[in-house]
Amino acid sequence: MVQAWVIVGLALAAIAVSTLGAAFSVVGLGKLFTGAIVAVWLMASALEFAKFVVAAYLHQVWNRIHIVFKAYLVACVVILSGITSMGVFGFLSDAYLASSSTLEAENIKLAKLQNEQLHNNQEADRITRGVDEIPDTRISKKLAARKEAEPMIRELKDKNAQIEGEIEQAKLNIIKVKEKVGPLIYIAKAFNMNIDDVVKYLIMVFVVVFDPLAICLVIAFSDAIKKRRAGGAEEEVIVESASDEPTLRMRFAEEGEVPATDDKKEAI
Repeated sequence: MVQAWVIVGLALAAIAVSTLGAAFSVVGLGKLFTGAIVAVWLMASALEFAKFVVAAYLHQVWNRIHIVFKAYLVACVVILSGITSMGVFGFLSDAYLASSSTLEAENIKLAKLQNEQLHNNQEADRITRGVDEIPDTRISKKLAARKEAEPMIRELKDKNAQIEGEIEQAKLNIIKVKEKVGPLIYIAKAFNMNIDDVVKYLIMVFVVVFDPLAICLVIAFSDAIKKRRAGGAEEEVIVESASDEPTLRMRFAEEGEVPATDDKKEAI
């Protein structure tokens, strides 16, 4: 007979895994179909609940239902499991893209700021070279050009100083985002793989394990309850048989008969 603590553990595990898997799937499907997100949530929730009920029902009446009906229900469970896996994939991929897109945006911003800073430096150098190219014999023109160039160079330097601050802020933002996906970056470097491929394979592992495990836990819980009830019924039969034997002996003694013992029964 299955122990009570095993049944409780199976129940808690089934509830936890199936609830989380259903929640991830419902939210993920909502991410895939944002045009009717509430309707998708309601539909996915109803299908998730029906899937686990049908799985438990199939386990209990497997040998007592028509093969066509059985095949249809099995197909429904398999298809719904695939839909759940698709929803979980959508949920996890959206969680990764939220960080990766932020990282990509910060990298683009940083590259733009660095290019702008480089352009300002090149412009300042061009203006300085234009002033230096004026011959020293034309002092008045050179002084006038330098006087005209100094405000422009100063403005470019001020812009670069401001850009430098924005660059430092962008680098800090990149570091913060990398803290969220840091383990994935480390795994990608360790296996010499692209980070997107690492995320794809990890999500596939979760998808393959999550929903099938939830269905198996529901079936195992149903089977454990069934076996415990059967074990309890057998114990009741044994107890009743043991309690009936002294009563029979007392009745035989009152009638002056001696019931046959096991040895006598074997001899007979």
